[in-house]
Amino acid sequence: MSKINTDVNYKTIAGNARLVMLGESSHNPAIYKFEAIKALRQLKAFGFTHFAIEMLPRSMQEKIDFYQRTGKGFNVIQQYFNDNWRWGYGVPNSYGELVKAARELGLKIIALDLTLDEMDLIDASCSYNNSVAGNCFNSHTIRNMVWTQNISNILNTSKQNKIIAFMHRWHAVSSTNYQEGLDTLIKAQGILKIKFIDFIGGSVCYSQTDCKGYSDEKEALKQKYFYREGFPFKSAVTTYQVHLPENSAHMKGL
Repeated sequence: MSKINTDVNYKTIAGNARLVMLGESSHNPAIYKFEAIKALRQLKAFGFTHFAIEMLPRSMQEKIDFYQRTGKGFNVIQQYFNDNWRWGYGVPNSYGELVKAARELGLKIIALDLTLDEMDLIDASCSYNNSVAGNCFNSHTIRNMVWTQNISNILNTSKQNKIIAFMHRWHAVSSTNYQEGLDTLIKAQGILKIKFIDFIGGSVCYSQTDCKGYSDEKEALKQKYFYREGFPFKSAVTTYQVHLPENSAHMKGL
């Protein structure tokens, strides 16, 4: 891993990328969503046009478009987060704040995911053992393929289009040797200007007062905000990690 840099500037990290994937190392910390808002603000000013998000299914795109167009109907989106994304205290609301920020910035919001029912049908027809053997694709891989097609279509529609995509890290890169990540799938579509930014550190809260640090860094770095180039796992694209301090007050510093 390279040396740390305390000047976290998403324009600098993105460089000439047309696709920047923001990956959560875990869905649990609300702070990752607020850091993504900071990234959206900087990258919108740098010419990015779309915001694609794992946490909303494609079946809701019409409702998302209505909200984006009118500012009405956000409660339906927030309710989806409340019902399906309770990974920690404040997490559903932080996903909602991320969507609101994307709209306020004028980024076109794209729902990437399948519905839970669609995932269940896929997994019912492709057992774990068969997916490992390469006989079929489970829902994780199919989801990555669907997301890849959606993202590629947007980028190929206009050279002016640039996408920020928010997801769990194990969609951005391969989670196992039988599940390709978006890094390789999108490159196979001929799109090569890709960066992956992995959010690490921060804190996880189980209530307003019950929080724990989530950093794997040495003590001297646990409370530091920094980024560095590199990723401790296999990746097919240039990758960075942004470390959030365990002190959750950093969330206020958007």
